[in-house]
Amino acid sequence: MKYQDVVKKAQENKREGSKKVPFQECKSWLKDNQINLWTYWQGYQLKDIDEEGVDILLVGQDWGNPKNNSDVMKQIEQIQAGKDVTYDSKSPTDVTMAKMFKAFGENVNIMDKDPGLRLFFTNYCLGYRARSETGGMTKTIMRQDKEIFDELVLAIKPKIIICLGKITYEMVSGMIAKDFIMNLQAGKPFKAPFPLDNSITVYGVAHCGARGRNNVGGEANMMKAWKKIAEEYDEMKER
Repeated sequence: MKYQDVVKKAQENKREGSKKVPFQECKSWLKDNQINLWTYWQGYQLKDIDEEGVDILLVGQDWGNPKNNSDVMKQIEQIQAGKDVTYDSKSPTDVTMAKMFKAFGENVNIMDKDPGLRLFFTNYCLGYRARSETGGMTKTIMRQDKEIFDELVLAIKPKIIICLGKITYEMVSGMIAKDFIMNLQAGKPFKAPFPLDNSITVYGVAHCGARGRNNVGGEANMMKAWKKIAEEYDEMKER
């Protein structure tokens, strides 16, 4: 299955939320040809994705509520219209994530359309919230996109997958992450082979938001985990 086949299937899939996490139709997503709104940050630029794959697939839990992100939605619509727009965010979460990606090299800049690596961002759950930005997500809701996510991985062939947060890591890896926060406080990322292709390593790290940073004891501990991933990535490339 090619990438655009996966996108089409994702857009046709009907998802049900819950009382805590109701979903709404996202016309901005449905009218274009990317797997997720987050992909308009990194991923949409890769026109040769079926042939060349990606270096790193970054996976979040879900995108949130488009109506609460008007500035980002304007940027996405400009990109969809073919305008030369670079993702621009000054949110603390995005700034922290940009710092973490520096573990792969000072030349890596996720705020640039050419970030220095072949990067692809998506959320595991492809539904869009109708109310609160966070909270209430369950594996039952996320499982509705499991088949599509697995097909996405096999289509774009990432060298490694980095998952933000415990529930996302458990969904992608199929493993239960015991002592998730304790390990990350020690600077140790979780690690497992991707179930459908053992050549792809799945890593679990803290979300880059304030809660994730605080849980692991700050940016320094968070960076230790990312540097460990980067070291193993470099070793893998040298084999």
